[in-house]
Amino acid sequence: MAKIQQHTQVPATPLPIVIAGALVKGKENYLTIGAYGIMSIQPPVVYISSMKAHYTNAGIKETGYFTINVPPAGLVRETDYCGLVSGREIDKSRIFTSFYGKEKHAPMVRECPVNAVCRIIKTVDLPGNDVFIGEVVEYYVDEDCLADETPDPKKTLPLLLYGRLYRKLGRAAGTAFAAGKTLMKKL
Repeated sequence: MAKIQQHTQVPATPLPIVIAGALVKGKENYLTIGAYGIMSIQPPVVYISSMKAHYTNAGIKETGYFTINVPPAGLVRETDYCGLVSGREIDKSRIFTSFYGKEKHAPMVRECPVNAVCRIIKTVDLPGNDVFIGEVVEYYVDEDCLADETPDPKKTLPLLLYGRLYRKLGRAAGTAFAAGKTLMKKL
């Protein structure tokens, strides 16, 4: 099959959608983020990349904390809304039920089955974005979304973005760190 060269862009791949939470001028604010990832498992380190113009950035810089909230597919309207409107003009704290863990520096979304509090360890200044790198200092999962004491994606139903469509997580395709072992034996 032939490869067709495309315009330079971010490669098309499903992106995990998260809702970043922060206190901005002492008020709870939320922002939908499509540029999120894991940088390290031990210690647990994640990043979010947010356009410099976003209101939430000021709160993250001020407090040194942000939260990661993993919205389920059932929150697609609310999640999309938080990415369409600015906390400068709209009080987004009313969209969700906020809660706090031991660290009181950033709000979490109760309606999201997976939540994490992150302490900034580095901010990377890109031309159009601030990349906040944070160590996960608290981690929460809804009890009914656990299977064998770990989050079950069939129960958390994380929201994904593929192009301009939100998608639900599909079926399992294989087991990590095991599926390739048959090739190790062959090769």
